[in-house]
Amino acid sequence: MSRRGVVAVSVLTAWAAGLALFLARELNPSAAARLAEVAMRVVPLTTYYMVQDSGRHVGFASIAIDTVPQALQVTEYIVRESLDGTRVTDQMVVKLSRGLSLREFEATQTHAADTARINGRVVDSTLIMSGARSDTVPVSLPAFAGAIEASVNILLDEPKVGSGSALRSIDPATGTVSTRTMRVVAESLFVVVDSAVADSSGRWFAVHRDTVRAWHLVATEAPAVDAWVDAQGLIVESRLANGLVMRRTAFELAFENWRNAGPGRVVSARGNGSVISGTWLASGTTRPTAVLDSLRVRLGASTPSEFAARYGRAYRAGGQIAFGRTPAARLTARYSLPASERWRKVFVKDLSPGPLIESDDAAVARLSARLAGGEKNPAAVSQRIVTWVHDSLRAVAGVPSASAADVLAQRSGDAREFALLTTAIARAAGIPAHPVAGLLLHDGRFYMHAWTEVYLGRWIPVDAMLNQFPADASHLSFITGSPEIGPDLGRILTRLELSVVSSVSATSHPPSAIR
Repeated sequence: MSRRGVVAVSVLTAWAAGLALFLARELNPSAAARLAEVAMRVVPLTTYYMVQDSGRHVGFASIAIDTVPQALQVTEYIVRESLDGTRVTDQMVVKLSRGLSLREFEATQTHAADTARINGRVVDSTLIMSGARSDTVPVSLPAFAGAIEASVNILLDEPKVGSGSALRSIDPATGTVSTRTMRVVAESLFVVVDSAVADSSGRWFAVHRDTVRAWHLVATEAPAVDAWVDAQGLIVESRLANGLVMRRTAFELAFENWRNAGPGRVVSARGNGSVISGTWLASGTTRPTAVLDSLRVRLGASTPSEFAARYGRAYRAGGQIAFGRTPAARLTARYSLPASERWRKVFVKDLSPGPLIESDDAAVARLSARLAGGEKNPAAVSQRIVTWVHDSLRAVAGVPSASAADVLAQRSGDAREFALLTTAIARAAGIPAHPVAGLLLHDGRFYMHAWTEVYLGRWIPVDAMLNQFPADASHLSFITGSPEIGPDLGRILTRLELSVVSSVSATSHPPSAIR
């Protein structure tokens, strides 16, 4: 064979080998690659469960899947009453890498006054356990502990009845590492409650349901698994080793009904302090009436690192933020109406008509002039606007998104619509104003909300929906210039862990120093 032929054969051989390697990798991806792909499909979400014993509602549970810096965290929480009437609380926190490689776990059980805790940490190929049980156990990754194993089983391959996946599992109670197979033994449809409403007695009832398809996963090796899991890898129903059954439902049905059924069940459930994806009105809860002079909240471990860069150092994981109601002395305006041309140039953006804020609409302008009535004090005019919008609009959830002019015509809306109309009327009166979106603390939980800020020499939050001038300390601002959180920030906020460190109720309703 000629020299040129030898070179050609070598090139073709190398090309064929490379193609074979490429196809092998594509058709038979490594376990790490498959898990990395599964990790991208894990849904960061908190699901709530009613815990039942022979059909009797005996407790509450939640599974929170969250992203934390460089890791994925799964927190399982169950609180229930034992047969002797004492409370039993089980919590397990599992941290995995972004590629779903187990890093550490902490399992805690509290029975009455006794607490037992077991910690596990994977270093190289060794599981180091401490706490109630101390040991070192060889372990090969990937390995899983807790509910995430069932999620991975469903997400690894398209679930089919008769299929199964073998994964390494760690029993947190014993530290035992084993390879076990979870098999799909059945497929079915479930009707799951995702929202609830309370009646006059305070008992919650289902208001909206979703139909989900789930697969029945079973593993007989310890720790045994008997769970129905949906296509997102979220548990729909699970039978625990102690015979209890967890059924997914709305938080209010799972926790509030259980707590309200027994006045002595004072417990800080994980649902308290959580962020709800809708407004208080859309969620069907009672109208907020409390007024706070001050509020201090702590941000949990799930707080993204970019929060500190965007909102300030206090917004880091573990940070504390203080909110306060503007005192009466600071409500005195530093300018008079009508605003000068120079003043208008400084605040041109917050005085001009804008998308959804038609302050130049004829009906809005007429109303603004009528409410101002020649008053030169912008603080007094602002308070009149807040009162008029509160008294004239019906609080209605689920109305189609509308602009300020549309809201004035239809006279109804949720927090978004109240904020838009308040802003438009204020701008028409010559008062700089913009809508604000954020969270509202109400009855231990945080709801999406919108309100307005007016400029009186400093920006003052006002809430026409709640008839607050100024708005109280329960308003946590995240977006300025829009009455909507937006889907990207909304997804982050609903995964935040917020806890109330302290709050001080107002001794009176909002200051009335305006004349």
